[in-house]
Amino acid sequence: MRRTALTAAALTCVAAASFAATNVLQAPEAEVIEIEVSAAELNDCRETLAQVAQSPAVADNGSPLFFDRTQDLPSVQCVVAEA
Repeated sequence: MRRTALTAAALTCVAAASFAATNVLQAPEAEVIEIEVSAAELNDCRETLAQVAQSPAVADNGSPLFFDRTQDLPSVQCVVAEA
């Protein structure tokens, strides 16, 4: 009886570990935020995004991120809005 309980506990731990490893190893889908602008404003939008990309990444409270976690941030692109 004790052997069955230990085997069940070990199999439960293995299943939980494999589930956790699967979630960690899966690559998250890249999130893309699209800003819709008119054709006349497209260059201004792209220039603004380029300026923002050069500024350092900060947390919500304004403190700088000391580790490079910008790869976790969504990417932003300007697109022409259809009329």
